Amino acid sequence: MRGRTPAALVLCAGLALAMGPAPRAAESIDAILDLARGYSDLMRAALPALGRNPDAATAWAVLYDARRCVVEIDRLTANASIYGAALRDRQALQDLAAGAHLRLALYETDGLEFDKARQEIARARALADSVEAPEFRVEWTASVAGEPGKGLVTRYHLLSLPEFEAALGSVWSRARPVPFTFSGYRSDELSALEMTRSPQAAPGSLDERLLSRGTAMLREALDKGQKAPTVPLPPGLYRLKGRAGTDLDRSFAVPEVSDLDPVVVERARFALKVDPKPGPRGPRLFLNGIEVSDLSAMPYGVYRVKTDEGYLRGAPEVVRFVLGEGIPDKTRTDWTLYVPGGGSALLSLERVPLGERLFRK
Repeated sequence: MRGRTPAALVLCAGLALAMGPAPRAAESIDAILDLARGYSDLMRAALPALGRNPDAATAWAVLYDARRCVVEIDRLTANASIYGAALRDRQALQDLAAGAHLRLALYETDGLEFDKARQEIARARALADSVEAPEFRVEWTASVAGEPGKGLVTRYHLLSLPEFEAALGSVWSRARPVPFTFSGYRSDELSALEMTRSPQAAPGSLDERLLSRGTAMLREALDKGQKAPTVPLPPGLYRLKGRAGTDLDRSFAVPEVSDLDPVVVERARFALKVDPKPGPRGPRLFLNGIEVSDLSAMPYGVYRVKTDEGYLRGAPEVVRFVLGEGIPDKTRTDWTLYVPGGGSALLSLERVPLGERLFRK
């Protein structure tokens, strides 16, 4: 495949030699162990490719071949009893298989297959208790140093299983699932939708790859007529914009860690009256992380409410404005208000009495 790095070629060439007829029962268990170690070594040999910012074709080729290595190691481990393997040898095969599944979790993560990566770690734990041992280590990164005509030295950065899982988790959490709801727009209007992010991701960075995947997933969902997709996106400020001349224009923020509300993209608008009138002490309304200043043309959605508690009492933390008619639902922190299209709503909050405001500590 065009664009493969040398490490990827090493893995592919090794697989071509290693793949062959299944070992015969008459063969020694030592030969079976050597074959399993060979597959494991091939996975380690391809690890430097991840540090060279490989293109999508190379990354997929390495991931595909790593999966094949794990399948072969699992096959050898499952059939160990056929070879007359002793308990010690069966345990050695299981340890090799567990390590291979952990390496595959790293390759799956690099391929943005986060759910599969989690499954591989669970599989490794199920195969061997040795991965939980304090002295256990698995490769996280690899770098190759050397010059033409001289020997190459590969250095591995090793991590314990908790460290390895935490490092992968930091990558998994980089993309946050963003629920979208599109309503009131025709399919042809949504088909021309463009999504941009600020700040722009560095070329070849994880954020750029995550953004590219998220954009493609959103486009695919809209093309299929899905109006409520959930798309993983990296944190940042986003803008959804339709073709010129349409009113489809919506900004939203994906925060690093705080709560993430659904992004409701609804054509209809409503007017909001607030009592007391918004001022320096609030209330301030935020829609998907963006403060709203024009209350005469409010989009429907989930709003976060910020107030000065010494000035306003009993204000909710969240207000959901839903298109249509219904009975308001109010709790201490969460309100749901129904507003007909083109109508208006009143958000009435209680002022703290002047005496309490003057003499509060």
